[in-house]
Parts: sequence; structure tokens; C-alpha cells
Amino acid sequence: MAGAAIASNANLKTNGYSTSLVASQPMRIHYHTDCYWFGGSEIALLLHVEAAFDSADVEPIFTYRAGSEYESGLRTQASRRVQAKRLRLPDPADLKQALTHGKSPRVARMLRGGVSLLPLRQLCLAWDVARMYALFHAGAPDVVHINNGGYPGAISCNAAAIAARAARVPVVVYVVNNVAMAYHRPSRLLDYPVDRLVVRSVDMFVTASMIASQALASVLRLGEEQHTVIPNAAKPGVPTVSRSDVRRDLGISDDHLVLLVMARLEKRKGHTFLLRALPRFPDDIRDKVTVLVAGVGPEHAALEAECATLRIAEHVHFLGQRDDRWSLYAAADVVVLPSISHEDMPIVILDAMAAGRPVVATRVAGIPEQVVDGVTGRLVPPGDAAALAEALAAILEDPTGRAAMGKAARARYESRYTPQRFVDAYRKLYSSLLERRRPRESQNTADSRNPAASARNRRACI
Repeated sequence: MAGAAIASNANLKTNGYSTSLVASQPMRIHYHTDCYWFGGSEIALLLHVEAAFDSADVEPIFTYRAGSEYESGLRTQASRRVQAKRLRLPDPADLKQALTHGKSPRVARMLRGGVSLLPLRQLCLAWDVARMYALFHAGAPDVVHINNGGYPGAISCNAAAIAARAARVPVVVYVVNNVAMAYHRPSRLLDYPVDRLVVRSVDMFVTASMIASQALASVLRLGEEQHTVIPNAAKPGVPTVSRSDVRRDLGISDDHLVLLVMARLEKRKGHTFLLRALPRFPDDIRDKVTVLVAGVGPEHAALEAECATLRIAEHVHFLGQRDDRWSLYAAADVVVLPSISHEDMPIVILDAMAAGRPVVATRVAGIPEQVVDGVTGRLVPPGDAAALAEALAAILEDPTGRAAMGKAARARYESRYTPQRFVDAYRKLYSSLLERRRPRESQNTADSRNPAASARNRRACI
């Protein structure tokens, strides 16, 4: 995975991504991620990783915690040029899943609660720190880029930060893809010592939205110089099947209005409120609306039962996991994301904007930073089926306004959320942090050679 030495010109282009880095050798970047499934944060990370493997000025390493669901998504989404190293790292969730498999909900809750009382997170953290330290010590990266689904999130991500600093990696960048959890629960209070170690180990925390950055800074007590915002990005795709062909394959006529919700089937994504919005549509709209639900997750059976209760099953198609999301965007008239919690800057909204589709979503986390209400889509309160129905019906009844919103969404995407802007912003961040490190390293080297001068400098600072 070694890259060639970069040329001396100040503006290189690799695979469409530009960078202004100037160096005599490639920048060694170690990307590490830990997620149970391949969601939006992983798609955003993949923009970095693919650009790095295509670049002559970067020498990348990409590691992830082994998991079957994650690896299935990685194989589907990543290009063959990406070389990923799987790490078998322990996680308490694996034990909980093994113990609760086939058990009743009540017994499963008791078992999960019992496991949570054990110091398994701390033991797993110690193991992961040792494992990651060995990798960083051997690989000697210039930058460690950690991708975490939330905070505190994955154990191995916190371990990577601590291990990177112990291995004297010059720069540690920690990306948090959700709103940080405060210390409201006893189990969260136990994380406090680890959190302080992580804060001391990380040079810069990055979130995609302002609201997530403010929450993270508040929870971890970060200084202004230790957190920043870099909005997510999406790489436009090309539909593999035409709009009419997708609709025909799904049994949807061309004159029907299609709502697409593409999200993991979890309570936090708010699918239930979209289903409850459908019966509230005016009769002439409801009769020709079809909802496409793309995704898998633990709420599948409950959502199907909700459709039966509401008598809307004939209007809702559960598609499961789909790899042709750009064809689905082409088939849709409106993209909906009715999330009720735990978001940052959802990639599905950026995808929809890139596809020129209006978005109806909730005012959760960074979503209002993406969707301009009344211009590129509509925003409604989370958990409000009536408001969601009203916003959707207004857009569905107005084809001219719907087309204008889609056009405005595409223009906003082009100006803010392209992969080139995204990759360039992170490369500039790496460079600035490395430059910030060099004066300190030079001073430390000088101090080690001249202890008397070092003592005088310390006394001068007191």
C-alpha cells in the first residue's frame, strides 16, 4: 500500500480530488472504524479511503473491527482498489447477542442488564489499546483518522485514540458521527475516566454539524481549538435501472406518487410516524401514493404490523437491503427521513439532494443545516405525524413546486457537499495539525539536547 513520493507542484489532482499538500514523501494516514453495519458514516469515510488509495501523496492503511454485517456492506460499497485489514477485536455486544439468542424479550433484557454490570468494556478497551498500539508502533503513521458512529460509541475507536497518542503518532483526528451522550446514566458515568484519556489523546474532534459539535464540546469539555465542523459529502451515482423500469418492477404505475425512505429499520429513524401520516392524506392523494421502505433492521416486523393496523399495507413496499439506491432515488418523487433522535448529518439527505429530489425531514440534530425549509424541502417537528402528513401532501399536490425544490436541492449540494470539498477540507486539517505539531516537536528536541535551556524556558513560563 505504499504510495509514490509526491511531486513539488502545489496543487495535485487524483481521481477528481485536489489537494494542496506539499511534501517530500507521502503522508501516512491510518483510517480506523468500528461499526456493526455499513451506514451513512461509513459511506462518508469511504470517500476519504478511496481518495487516499488513488492518491500518490498518501500512503493509507484502513482497519476495521470484524463483523459480518459490516463486511457485507463494505464488499458492496468499496471499490476493489481499497485494501482493508480486518481486526478481530472483542466487544461486549457480541457476548450479549450470543447469550440472548433465542431467549424471550424479558429474559434477554435481564441477561443484557447483567452483562452491563460486568467490567467488560474496560477489559475490551485494554485489549484494544494493546492491539492498536502494536499497529501504530509498527506502521508509524503521520495521522490516525478515527471514524466513530457516535460518542462514546465503539470501544475500539476510543482505544485507537489512546493507543495512537501512546505510540507518539503526530496527529490524531477523531470523527464523531452523532450527538454525544451526556452523563445521564450510571453506565455513562463509568466512562468518564476513559473520556478524559481520549480528550488528552486527540488533537481534533470533527463533527458534520454545528449542533453535534456543540454537544460534543459540552459533554467532553473541549476547548475551541479542539473541535471543528466539516460537513459530510455524497458521491453522486448513476441509476442502473431507469425510473420507469424500477416502477414497473415494483408494480407501481407511472402516475403514482412515490415516497422513498432509505434508513435502517430502527425506532430512532421514525418510520412509524411516516406510516401514521399516510391515512391523514387527502383521499385523492392517498389513493395514488406508494411508500418505498429500503433498509433492514430490528423494527421490520413491528412496522409491517403497523401497516396492517392502519390498513395501508397495499401502499407500502418493504424492499429490504438494496444496493441500487440511485435507481430508487430516480424512481422517487420525494425522499423522507422522519428521524426522532440520534442523527448528525444524514448521508441519505445528501444523496437525495445530489439526485435532485426534495426532502421532507424532521428538525433533528444537523438536518436543519442540510434542508432549507420551503426551498429544498420541508422540515417538521420529530414525532409529529400530522405535521409530516401536511408537509408531504403540500409537496405532492404541487408538481411545479416539487420540481423547483429538487433543482434547488441539487444546487445546494453542488455548492456545499461534494466529495472534493470534503476530502480537501480534511487534508487541509491534517496539514495544519501537522504544522502545529512541528514547533512543539522541535522545542522538545532542543530541550532534550540542552536541559539547562529547557529549565530556563519552563521558569520563564511560570
